[in-house]
Amino acid sequence: MNCLTRLSLEETNLEDILRAALDLIVSIPWLSVQSKGSIFIVEDEPGVLVMKAQSGLAAPLLETCARVPFGRCLCGRAALERKIQFAAHLDERHETRYEGIIPHGHYCVPILYADRILGVINLYVREGHVRQNNEEEFLTAIADMLAGIIIRKRGEEALKQSIAKMRRILDGVVNALAVTAEKRDPYTAGHQQRVAHLACAIAREIRLPADQIDGIRVAATLHDIGKIAVPSEILTKPGQLTELEWGLIRCHPQAGYEILKNIPFTCPVARIVLQHHERMNGSGYPSGLSGEEILLEARILAIADVVEAMASHRPYRPALGIKEALTEISQNSGVLYDSDAVNACLHLFQKDDLTTLARCMS
Repeated sequence: MNCLTRLSLEETNLEDILRAALDLIVSIPWLSVQSKGSIFIVEDEPGVLVMKAQSGLAAPLLETCARVPFGRCLCGRAALERKIQFAAHLDERHETRYEGIIPHGHYCVPILYADRILGVINLYVREGHVRQNNEEEFLTAIADMLAGIIIRKRGEEALKQSIAKMRRILDGVVNALAVTAEKRDPYTAGHQQRVAHLACAIAREIRLPADQIDGIRVAATLHDIGKIAVPSEILTKPGQLTELEWGLIRCHPQAGYEILKNIPFTCPVARIVLQHHERMNGSGYPSGLSGEEILLEARILAIADVVEAMASHRPYRPALGIKEALTEISQNSGVLYDSDAVNACLHLFQKDDLTTLARCMS
């Protein structure tokens, strides 16, 4: 029982747990069962048992007993009648036969959750074995434990699927918002996605955990969402911007924060967006934060944003190129930009022969 409890707590899938449980059951010294058997589960099709674990079964049974309708043979009867089926020998209930079958008996124990049939444990006993109450009580307790494990594992799987579905929905919303922002500024179409790719590459180089990297991905994909509050004629102006126009553009981190702050992301996406133009020496905007006051995710995003922007064409200037962008962050490492993130970015380009951004932009 303790071994089965430990099994149920492990991070493993249901089939592995069922196989391990079957191995445990058939190896119990005082239990008069042979070292072979199987465990069936009811899956999507009602009224059918599906074999999920087996040990030592004869080859013909692997196919003929892969799926067993309720009511067929001893296992199907156990499922249909929701009670233990015991046979001391091959009687008329044992409908599945094959050439060379060795005489034997069975305990077929239903796995029940309340009155709901979840599966059946099928165990072999020697021909002529006498039915024992203590064995049935023990096997019923095992079946009850397996029922709890099955329900919990199915709940975990359903939760995983729900989370995955919600993530897909969220990603769709994030991408829709990103496209909305970029449609107002066609010169930067794809900029947010390219920045997201580079920012995530930097985060992986620093060895940040997966959930933090995912937060950076979402924030980077939306980092310019606040530009929807900036007049499009300013975003697409071909000449130099006036101080007033720059002032309006500098409002976009705050505008982005206001758009995103009430969305319940699992990471501080709105704050990352708010801080992506802050600089290590306090010269950035909108709040003049410095050093550790700036979220690490925002410091990484700032570098990816600068590198991609400098390497790309803008309406008021031609592309400056990757080398110029890397020189900018290198010369201002620890001054404007986080030195660890700068080193990670430089290392990415050095080891990839300056092709990292090209891949990000594809």
